[in-house]
Amino acid sequence: MLYLARVIVKIVRATASWPAHLLLLGLTLAAVPAWAQTSVSIGTARDPNLASQIVIAQHKGFFKKEGLDANVHYFPSGGDLMAATVGGSVQMGSTGATPAITLRARPYPIVILSQMADISGAEQIVVQPSITSLEALYGKKIAIMKNTGSQALFESFAKAYNFDASKAKLVYMAPAEMLSSFSRGDVDAICVWEPFVSRARKLFKGRLLVSSTRSYIPGQEGPRRIYGDHSLLYSTQPFIREHPATVKAVVRALAHANDFIESNRAEAANIIAKQFGTHPEDMKEIMMENHYTLAIDDLLVHDIDFLTDFLHHQKNIQSKPEARTWIDPTYLREVRPQLVTIK
Repeated sequence: MLYLARVIVKIVRATASWPAHLLLLGLTLAAVPAWAQTSVSIGTARDPNLASQIVIAQHKGFFKKEGLDANVHYFPSGGDLMAATVGGSVQMGSTGATPAITLRARPYPIVILSQMADISGAEQIVVQPSITSLEALYGKKIAIMKNTGSQALFESFAKAYNFDASKAKLVYMAPAEMLSSFSRGDVDAICVWEPFVSRARKLFKGRLLVSSTRSYIPGQEGPRRIYGDHSLLYSTQPFIREHPATVKAVVRALAHANDFIESNRAEAANIIAKQFGTHPEDMKEIMMENHYTLAIDDLLVHDIDFLTDFLHHQKNIQSKPEARTWIDPTYLREVRPQLVTIK
């Protein structure tokens, strides 16, 4: 404060002959820091499937370069993040598709601004090492998380590989419980996402049976996309309407962060691993399962509509908002027009 007072005294002496209205303008400008930035609250989770570009944008200064004072808040679940969004403490965020669809179907004016990643490859079925074929799963306990991508993947798996789910015992539990149950041998398979599947493989000798994009079934190995899931950048219609420049700046900062991840994968993994308290080599492996992109394309639309139909069929949502009605490509098109290819 003393320094600021001295600066003002110097300004007054140097401008003693100025007209009063110009002097007042000068003092006002002097009191406003040139580095003043627009504040924005961004919500996500400590999850590389959702928050990788956000972590990089903050660490590498991409938000600041866009004139943003980005306050990043991490939430333990998608439900908590959506509650904060409705409550107004979060203005923009990155989440999985299931929480976003559930909120939109209430209905609530949430809007998809871009995807953050195609995370299909990070959603997997991991089995105990004794399970060496599909038939060996019959009569065994398979853990899934009801009314989420976990269940949607399992049902897609059963359909794609002609697996009779009625011959297995499905048990419903959250991801952390799946992992602990798997470690004790209480369940024979888990259907869930990273980082839980990597931990099941590395810590408890689990074997990868299938992912949403590839089969590891003996005799049926190879690429095969059976289910699609994405992490999403979102905001709300009121915030977008009132702060379009801020929304565009966030999208631009995340686009730069995505570029950094693609061209500096090892460094990006180290930064994200440190932020999330994970070993860098484990983070590199997890990130390899994801395709990081902000693209708005027909595949994104298809996969969101598929998951919406699934959630509606499960009676988890009461309405079926079509993806095209709540995807707004305006800001991504202004920042990276080549990434918007929806027809």
